[in-house]
Amino acid sequence: MKLGAFFHPTGHHVAAWLHPGAQIDAGTNFAHYANLAQTAERGKFDLMFPTEGVALREGNPEAMSRWPQYQVYFEPLTPLSGIAASTSRIGLVSTAASSFNEPRNVVRKFASLDHISGGRAGWNVVTSASSVRALNFGRDSHCGHDERYDRAGEFVEVARGLLTCAMGSFLPGHRGF
Repeated sequence: MKLGAFFHPTGHHVAAWLHPGAQIDAGTNFAHYANLAQTAERGKFDLMFPTEGVALREGNPEAMSRWPQYQVYFEPLTPLSGIAASTSRIGLVSTAASSFNEPRNVVRKFASLDHISGGRAGWNVVTSASSVRALNFGRDSHCGHDERYDRAGEFVEVARGLLTCAMGSFLPGHRGF
């Protein structure tokens, strides 16, 4: 069995940020993420997986303004690279949507994290289904289900091919990716 810890900055419960012991700035506090990772590693977890979102949550703006845990937080690859330096074993996993990225950019980012962490990077491939996310990338709407999954299949196939090249770019004497 493999154990993974999925982290929302201030907790999974909608009111977790209201707890007196909660860290209200958890989403933008690197020390908080590093501490969570170190605690999970001591607890023998195999991986950590911080939350990711490429758009603000949908909902009533007034209600959402009282729910900070989903509004402001780091994109995950940057803190995961820092966390790599303060941990030694735990896997460092993040999401990257095939719908709103290009294979070369995703591979380059995850290959960098993998190299920095000594082989501990993991990629959670998603297609994203929300129209709000599409708007965030200058699109009027999101692709349909079948088109998203066809793209994801091709995306992963291309990424696998590029990954072989990217990992070679970290070898001494290689001229880069």
